[in-house]
Amino acid sequence: MLEEIFTTGKYDNKIAVTDGVRNYKFSDLKSLIAAEMSYIKDKKNNVVIIGGDDFSFIIQFFASLLCKKNIYIITDKTRLKDIDFEYDLLESYIKEPLMDYKFPNFDMVKPLVNIYTSGSSGTPKTIKKSLDNLIREAEVIGEEFGLKNKDLTVMSTTTMSHMFGLTLHLMVPLCNGLIINTQDVFYPENVDKENTVLVSTPTFLCSVPKFEIPFKVFPRYIFTAGSKLDETVYKYLEQNSKVIEIYGSSETGVIAHKSHYNDDFELFRDVNIKLKNDCVEVICDYIYENKATVNDNIELNNRKLKVLNRTDRLFKIYEKRVCADELEKNLKTCDFVENCYITKKSDKLACLCALSSKGKEYLLENGISELTKNLKHYIANYSEVIPQKWKFIDKIPMTKTGKTNKMVAEHFFDVNLSLPVILDRELGENSITYKIFFYNQCNFFNGHFPEFKLVPGVLQLYLAKEFANIHFNLSLGQGQWKRIKFSNIIEPDSIVNLRLEYDKKQVLYEFYSDSKKYSSGAFLCENIYEGVL
Repeated sequence: MLEEIFTTGKYDNKIAVTDGVRNYKFSDLKSLIAAEMSYIKDKKNNVVIIGGDDFSFIIQFFASLLCKKNIYIITDKTRLKDIDFEYDLLESYIKEPLMDYKFPNFDMVKPLVNIYTSGSSGTPKTIKKSLDNLIREAEVIGEEFGLKNKDLTVMSTTTMSHMFGLTLHLMVPLCNGLIINTQDVFYPENVDKENTVLVSTPTFLCSVPKFEIPFKVFPRYIFTAGSKLDETVYKYLEQNSKVIEIYGSSETGVIAHKSHYNDDFELFRDVNIKLKNDCVEVICDYIYENKATVNDNIELNNRKLKVLNRTDRLFKIYEKRVCADELEKNLKTCDFVENCYITKKSDKLACLCALSSKGKEYLLENGISELTKNLKHYIANYSEVIPQKWKFIDKIPMTKTGKTNKMVAEHFFDVNLSLPVILDRELGENSITYKIFFYNQCNFFNGHFPEFKLVPGVLQLYLAKEFANIHFNLSLGQGQWKRIKFSNIIEPDSIVNLRLEYDKKQVLYEFYSDSKKYSSGAFLCENIYEGVL
């Protein structure tokens, strides 16, 4: 169907894309793609597309394919530093349509579509796909769930710069005659149309029942992937929608699916797997070079499978094998814990723990030592080996695809410095405000001063910079500060607000409470890569 769209007029009057305000027929889309091709054709053979604006992405993506360019898809400009070859960056498309055009046939094998991903280990890697791979996978998904030519519109909470979004939000609708809705979906109430397919992550979906934020109109289908969908969320959503949980990875594409929490996953047709000691080899014709591996431990019964755990999350501590997935699952049953991430640091287990409201109350009433002792005692009921390093936060950092952002989570343990407890945060359009508890046992109080402890000014600068880098996805370095002002001291066991505001040229920061202002200043954003997580 895809090649017919571009080489014939058969679908010209059919709606292809809507942005919530205007509907674009295929004829409209093709004229914009043709105009973009006139710009791209003389560019380098390698072009880079940055995710974010899905409508722009569609235009640039197909213009590049038709110009036979190798496409590199990145989530933001920080990824540019990982590219070590010549390329041209496509940042905005030509908005003046070209009415007189004729498209060439697609090359189905060359060029290649390359997506930069963190992979399962957090180490950046490139996933390759041919157009033929992408089309075959989209057709398999459409056939499996009977989507072909249904009156459905596809929305997504993730961008097309991730493999999940590229497959489900772009290729599936285009190859199966569905409409793409490029509206941003930040909240469940943004889903307000009948006959919607929602492509989303477990992180987003859990907010529907948890915070009692309903969809205005429940989607007919919900596709989700990235991590296991909680049983209570599953049962809540399937009362009104067909929930389809996908098992797969960026490297393999879709492997299997299920539609009820207690079901086993069922392999997609043409997908075959081989079990190995520490991984699963996946074989199918929509994987580049036809096979790839995932680091999972699974049980296979004919074409049904159960995912037991990730083999790359099995750690050996004091000659004992410890499954981080299992420890996290058990720790999350504690009333004090909302979520957690366990890793290995210097031959010891380390836990980044997002506290529940009960956990925060216990911390403020009893102190950090009693809280840690309580959590260690709790997890000791399930494991001989328990985490020795603990840091506390209000929420575990996540990627846009709903997976734990391992690079950010592990960064908290990379410095030998206490992390004050983040109790809460409030998001603005270009700002964030953290509510921080500087508990008395933080190691940065040592020496400042023995008789009168206070939060050092240099630490306030460090925290402001670190949180700005994490939230706004920046690379602020040293020596980029200005207008630094210290007004009052921050004493131990204080609860203080840290507000960060980003305006492209600088990040403004301020430490304050209801009664006083402690410090403020700005970080210059010159000569750095920037983007939004």
